[in-house]
Amino acid sequence: MCTREMTLGEEIINLTKRGIDVPTVERMYRKYIDLDEKGKSEGCYAIDLGPLFPTFDIGDKMMVPLGKLGNFTATVQKVTNNKVLFIFDDYVAKRPMNEDGGNAGGYSQSDLKKWIDSELYNMFPAVLKQRMTGLSIPTLGEICGWADKWDRDHIEADGDEQLPLMKQRRNRVAYYKNDCEFGWLRNATKKEFSSASFADVSGTGNPNYSIASSSFGVRPEFWLVR
Repeated sequence: MCTREMTLGEEIINLTKRGIDVPTVERMYRKYIDLDEKGKSEGCYAIDLGPLFPTFDIGDKMMVPLGKLGNFTATVQKVTNNKVLFIFDDYVAKRPMNEDGGNAGGYSQSDLKKWIDSELYNMFPAVLKQRMTGLSIPTLGEICGWADKWDRDHIEADGDEQLPLMKQRRNRVAYYKNDCEFGWLRNATKKEFSSASFADVSGTGNPNYSIASSSFGVRPEFWLVR
């Protein structure tokens, strides 16, 4: 999932080509060396979000420490003029969407959103929370798209197009503790079809739906604002 680790010299050359000066890159490495040694996945880098906001490209990875949950990589999925969308490469936890098994109020009123907005948010490092917005989980449109008529007829729409990297099945598949898992998406099923279910992505990367009380993977997404 991650490429080989570059040397510091190679990283400096690569980042300076993007307009980031050498002293800033060196400061970045000094600041994060302790974190780098303790827990980063091979070939994935902590990123300094100081005064000079890094230049991100789709496919860039950042390691995010989440307290007791561990260290995880997140990949850039979309870049706009002033925001960058990251989605975690794997699931950080397994939780039900709603303890009562229903989908009233959709994701916005779910138990999972309450946990993400409070407990999970507080696990993020301060350097990210200063620029982070929109912490959530992905939509069906972002991960799987809306090509399937059954999905359009039975699952609440989100208006999102499939993200470029998610056109590859391997990027739709995620793991929890090294096991391939199902993971929640933000869309409830339409009430006339089921008032107890939400969409999810299967262990093979296909769209699916399940009872809201099921314990499935949580794959966070968030925006970083310049």
